[in-house]
Amino acid sequence: MAIYYTDKSRSFGPRVGVGQHRQIQVAEAIVAMTTAMIDNSNDEVGLFRLPKGAVIVRATIAATDMDSNGSPALAIDVGDDSDEDRIFAASTVGQAGTLSTAMARTAMLYKYTSDTLIKAYIQTASATGVAGTLYVAVEYFVDLEYSTTALTATTTA
Repeated sequence: MAIYYTDKSRSFGPRVGVGQHRQIQVAEAIVAMTTAMIDNSNDEVGLFRLPKGAVIVRATIAATDMDSNGSPALAIDVGDDSDEDRIFAASTVGQAGTLSTAMARTAMLYKYTSDTLIKAYIQTASATGVAGTLYVAVEYFVDLEYSTTALTATTTA
């Protein structure tokens, strides 16, 4: 398993600020993917860091065609060390150069309790790898007091 980093994923790299209370922020990475990065399952690429208190609202993943095989296999997860597919699970955008906003249910309103590195994981290696580009954007707001506990609905008489 190889681990790759971008300038935004290193602990000392640039970060997006937290903004005003509940102001929507966007963390993004555009990564040049080599064939070595997509030819092995379990390889991971550090994308960017989300700050403590970040609550995910929306996410987008896109890629160029990075698997030229007639039966492409490339599948990419996006998540963190605790849950590799928290944001995107087995995305096939790299099989034909597409875009998806179908994030995993586990990402919706998920709150990070510490600064967290977001990574892309090669779940399934490409059948015939082609160097390309991976695009990932996560929209979030920061609210340290945000509660992830479900509300209870009641009726009033």
